[in-house]
Amino acid sequence: MSRRGLVIVVFVQFAALVGACVLIGDNGWDDGAITLAFARTFARHGVVALTPRSETVEGFSSVSWFLLNALPALARPSFERAILFSQVLSVVSICASTALLGRTCSLLRLDRRWTTLTVITFAAWGCSFHEAANGMEMGLLAAAFLALVNELLSPQPRVFWLAAGVFLAVTTRFEAVVYVALLALGVVSVRGRRAFWVIVAAGAGTVLLLSSWRLAVFGDVLPNTFWAKRWPPYAAFGVTSRLSAALELPSFFVVPLGALAVLRFARVDLGGMAGERRRALSILGYPILGAILMGGLLGNHWGYWGRMPYFAFPLALALLALLFSSRVNATGSKVWVAVTVGSFVSALGLSMTGFPSGPLTAAFHGGSFGVTPHTYAASGQVFRRFAAAAALQEPTILTPDVGGLALCCDEFRIVDLAMLSNRKLAHRGHEALAEVLETESPEIVEAHWHWTSRGALYDLPSFRARYLPAFAGGTKLWIRRDVAATIESKGRGCQVAVNRGDVQEALRTHRYANHDLPEDRTSFERAGTILALHEADPVTGDLCR
Repeated sequence: MSRRGLVIVVFVQFAALVGACVLIGDNGWDDGAITLAFARTFARHGVVALTPRSETVEGFSSVSWFLLNALPALARPSFERAILFSQVLSVVSICASTALLGRTCSLLRLDRRWTTLTVITFAAWGCSFHEAANGMEMGLLAAAFLALVNELLSPQPRVFWLAAGVFLAVTTRFEAVVYVALLALGVVSVRGRRAFWVIVAAGAGTVLLLSSWRLAVFGDVLPNTFWAKRWPPYAAFGVTSRLSAALELPSFFVVPLGALAVLRFARVDLGGMAGERRRALSILGYPILGAILMGGLLGNHWGYWGRMPYFAFPLALALLALLFSSRVNATGSKVWVAVTVGSFVSALGLSMTGFPSGPLTAAFHGGSFGVTPHTYAASGQVFRRFAAAAALQEPTILTPDVGGLALCCDEFRIVDLAMLSNRKLAHRGHEALAEVLETESPEIVEAHWHWTSRGALYDLPSFRARYLPAFAGGTKLWIRRDVAATIESKGRGCQVAVNRGDVQEALRTHRYANHDLPEDRTSFERAGTILALHEADPVTGDLCR
């Protein structure tokens, strides 16, 4: 592929990804907004927290992505523009990965047709659209590893760029330490072993730097998200889960792997290039092996299929091109040319399982609940209405999936029921919920799904004694009884019977209805009455009429 052709492919990819991001808007994954909220608070107030009043904690998954997003946050963008900036940063990272993949193909000495096939396949990769729409960091991790691989494939690897690539990879994802360590094993046989020692030193130095920072700022040496994901519903450590996660990356390449098995690629005659080719196979293959091993270690993850091993997709495509080209170029067989093209097309087709069709559908229908910034920002507006009715200036909210809420409404103190941004829950699991409830004493609780059932929230004596159900704006929530009394005393709300027909209809169609568990529904019905605001609710009208 010519330089001009690569530029055209990257330009088309950029336009397609940005177009998808604009269409999806704030209907992506709420986790992206969590990092944005932390970045905004850091940029404006110099503290690492969801909002200025929230707990200081490392509740995000990527230090480098957090810092990158803090830069546009200095300009004080709106809710929608902050999300768009993060999406564009993700698009730029993915497009940079495509450009670096073109360089990888050149260093592997692949001819134009193989380079074109490899680069175009990755440029159209379905998972890229989901990652970009969510404004997440996996494209940056892919770029870091491609930069590392390119340096290692070069005749004279440069120490600075090797160290910089390691630093970027490890600061982008905590688990990248494993991938970097395996990459070091892949180059241990390089003459003089200089590359090996540079990678080891840079990796150890980055881990030491991050650990020192965490200890100084948070009193911890590991990310809070690491501790949180040891507990259900995050944790999925069964044999089936581990096997499924280990096979996640290979599942995208079933057809090409089958074709290579038929070729019995171990017997391919590499001629005079044997040593160089084998070194290239190690450099590409060890990080891929790391993605498979990490999947088996951690089990199933949350998010779209293909997210966690995303960084390894361009490496796998380059590796497949290298293996196929050795046979096809040697034989000139048109049959194997067709098999190769079909193999890459099949991998591309399987990648479309990661295409964001759900978020696109939600965007075209004005947004729907799927743990999105759009939904939680809408809940934030409801919380504001209750706070205004009770004349609360800076209320505390206990709720899961906090990104859109923190990004839209930074006057709240937000306590993360989903554990990622709460130290006690992350370290001790759901058994700490009663203590958190007592210590924080939130004025408003919005809870649903396993976040309530795992900690038996509704059965906690302190919760049953101090909170009563409320409803407004299509949102179910719980409000502290003294706050509810204040709202009623000001004539801004009333208690209505749960068994009223209009109330029952409102509860059946509330925003999180698809994520309710039986205990979510019965807890409301058990109360007998719920608090409704005395106002013209845009969803239900005035239930106090």
